[in-house]
Amino acid sequence: MTTHLLERDGVLLARMPLLHADSFAVHCDFQPAEAFAPYRALFDEEAALTDQLAHDPDPALMTRAEALLGEILALGFTVRREDGGPAQAVLLGIEGSAATFRPLHPEEELL
Repeated sequence: MTTHLLERDGVLLARMPLLHADSFAVHCDFQPAEAFAPYRALFDEEAALTDQLAHDPDPALMTRAEALLGEILALGFTVRREDGGPAQAVLLGIEGSAATFRPLHPEEELL
């Protein structure tokens, strides 16, 4: 089974065993390490905003979602395969015990 590692500055934040991948994203279980705790609230808010925006296209919600995405990207999270390989910057979504990601740069292949 393929497992991906979520890291920031070389610190392990979570293990993410692969569930499946499609042409848009890699879908994983999310198994956070203790070091992920300071970031949980950001992802909880991002997930809640995503749900709200699906039902309410309020520009204020969109503005907050964009700002929150900027905050998350600025943290510089990377994902790499547990069995090696380069770390890759990703667009990351976490909702409870599930995570999805895709390369930050579209020309890169999914891990």
